[in-house]
Amino acid sequence: MSCTAMKTPRDPDPLSAALQRWGVSPPADPNFRTAVWARIRAAAARESWPAFVRAHAAAWAVVAAVALGGAGYAGQAAARVRAASDREAIVVSYLAGLDPRAQAALKP
Repeated sequence: MSCTAMKTPRDPDPLSAALQRWGVSPPADPNFRTAVWARIRAAAARESWPAFVRAHAAAWAVVAAVALGGAGYAGQAAARVRAASDREAIVVSYLAGLDPRAQAALKP
């Protein structure tokens, strides 16, 4: 490779000069925003709910898993509270049945 083929910083780059002079100034379209919203409404009208769910299946699977997990946790917590309450009522009833004198102190 020869040193004469390399450009030095003193050599002007014609592409750089052309890009500095170049510019685009398109005319403004007053109906641009209206046309964009019309296209958005048309696309939304074409897409049905099942198509939306199919297109976003992974996200809906995560939502379903979180909902089922939350429902399971809430159901387990409610069952635990109910079981403790039932157990206490059974114990009080059992003790009251064993000792009639304790019936006055224990309220089933």
